[in-house]
Amino acid sequence: MLPQVDSPANLTMALTLKNDLLEKSLRLLESGPCTSAEICRLLLVMENVPEAIAARLAGAMLEADPRFERLADGRWALSGGIISPPVEELSSTNFVVVDVETTGFMPPADRVIELGMVKVANGEVVGSYETLLNPRRPIPGPITSLTGISWEMVSSSPTFAIVCPSFLDFLGDSVFVAHNAPFDWRFIQSEVILATGCRLLNSKLCTRVLARRLLPEVDRRSLDELARFFNLHFSARHRALGDALVTAEILLRLLDRALEKGIDTLGGLYELMRPLGRKKAPGKTQGV
Repeated sequence: MLPQVDSPANLTMALTLKNDLLEKSLRLLESGPCTSAEICRLLLVMENVPEAIAARLAGAMLEADPRFERLADGRWALSGGIISPPVEELSSTNFVVVDVETTGFMPPADRVIELGMVKVANGEVVGSYETLLNPRRPIPGPITSLTGISWEMVSSSPTFAIVCPSFLDFLGDSVFVAHNAPFDWRFIQSEVILATGCRLLNSKLCTRVLARRLLPEVDRRSLDELARFFNLHFSARHRALGDALVTAEILLRLLDRALEKGIDTLGGLYELMRPLGRKKAPGKTQGV
């Protein structure tokens, strides 16, 4: 519940909470419309709310904001699908670079066996976190051959549910960064949902996509190729923290490239990364 607005301090707190909820609503509805009950469950952490009450709560939060609209079927969506780009300056944006090693490629059937994170702030690496994780299922031989992580190494390690509070504390409201971010995000999102029943709502950034926009002179944008391009060295390849550290250094160099192009806000970075429009097929004209 919002605090009683009986003093300037409480007013400031109430406005801060409201703005935080609205920003999280924007991120949630980026992926598509949601029912009022889903909004209550995912943003207000309220389970099994009767639909009539959920509709009133969601309406009180979103109805007066022109960025949201209620669809004919009662679900909430972004108004026209338009979101105001973040204006936060890159120099003051906090990033957390994440890398995971997993038992396979399809969560939740496959699970995370190692988590590495690197925090980037004010243009430098300021912290790191790593842990092995017990996936509570066998680790396939090819995964052990690639990563060097065996069942014996993780059998006495904590599960993700145990380290989840530490993970969430380290991540905070930072931008989630990874190389091939959809892969790492999908696994982390799955683990967080299994552990807490809630979804992450952080902004996301993929260094592979960013490199595609900022490094046209590089033909391939794999982690190895970019490390070679920037003359970076891995402390441990195909281990979570080793890969995250190199990805963090690549991120810093890409942010420098962005600044050279006059891009100094997070919104400008996202605008740069928008999918490019399809080119018309040769010889075809509109209406033919």
